[in-house]
Amino acid sequence: MMAAPQHPHARMSPSDIETYASYVKGVDPARYYDSQAQEVWLAARKRWPLLADLLYPDEPPAADR
Repeated sequence: MMAAPQHPHARMSPSDIETYASYVKGVDPARYYDSQAQEVWLAARKRWPLLADLLYPDEPPAADR
């Protein structure tokens, strides 16, 4: 059985890994890769390429991927 989340706003965590880390003592979310977050980012970049290019000018344009 999982313990109650340590962080009061755990349900508002930006990723599943951060939420999991709030339940399991000793889990460091910085050491894990969240593939769902990457998939969401890539889908948003594909849907709004001009906005992504403006917000993240140091990354290659979406058309180059």
